[in-house]
Amino acid sequence: MIKTRLSLAVVLLIFLSGAVNAQDMSQYYTVQHPEDFSIDWTGFYHRMNEHTDRVRAQFPHHLDLAYGSDPKQRLDLYLPEDKVSNAPVFLFLHGGGFREGDRAHYGSVAEPFVKSGVITAVASYRLTGSGAHYPAQPGDVKNAVKWLFENIGEYGGNPEALYVGGHSAGAILSADIGVDRAWLVEMGMPKEILKAIIPVSGPYDVRARGRPGQVYTYAPTPELREQASPILHVNDPVPAALVAVGSEEGYQESSVAFTEALKAAGVDARYLLLEGEDHADTALSLANGESELFRQALEMILGTR
Repeated sequence: MIKTRLSLAVVLLIFLSGAVNAQDMSQYYTVQHPEDFSIDWTGFYHRMNEHTDRVRAQFPHHLDLAYGSDPKQRLDLYLPEDKVSNAPVFLFLHGGGFREGDRAHYGSVAEPFVKSGVITAVASYRLTGSGAHYPAQPGDVKNAVKWLFENIGEYGGNPEALYVGGHSAGAILSADIGVDRAWLVEMGMPKEILKAIIPVSGPYDVRARGRPGQVYTYAPTPELREQASPILHVNDPVPAALVAVGSEEGYQESSVAFTEALKAAGVDARYLLLEGEDHADTALSLANGESELFRQALEMILGTR
């Protein structure tokens, strides 16, 4: 009886800890307007939160590490169970149309990576509701990369083996920082530290983004939309890329075109079509150690160190 009560207490503590740390999703557009979407985004966030709670209960982690002064300029760090040295580092960037989402939902993505010895960072970045628009978000990602470069060695990571991936809006951001590495040198880092990008389910030309009658608040002017389109600025890209997309979402053409643009610039770029998967499924796949997306992502990370 005592053991049972103790176990229940531990489970309750884990649940409450996750509830306290989780981002309040009740204000998200997708949650408030489910009728606008074919995907159950409320259920998606609940599923990711529950998975994140399990990951935090099992693996060492450090939450809310600041890479800037804004409350959104924070990252969570997840480590393998056994102490590592010189381990590769994967930085994941969440989706949400630049208007919603938070690192608190996506510790789930870390599980298969840390099980494979890859330190995983999950970052938040400023959203458009706060008045931030391009180039604030890729600027945040660049500062997160700089934080990792300067600090990850203390956690057993290799600062010269960084990989950046993201889903949806996060895919755009990972592509943005990966197509031209000049910023790394400008910020005092060797450009060789960024080994590969893994963008999942993103549009890489945002010049036509936004619903009719709506302003695309991420890049609200034609000039900004041109600047914010990674496919238009493949100048000095990363050596390798895995570009993935689901067969049940609308980004296949953009993903193929982006892959071909990377290949034309000399990148070892792979295109992965995830059969039968929609826009939510692809994010869930990255958190699934049995998925083809994770298998190829891990293969790229371990093969390009």
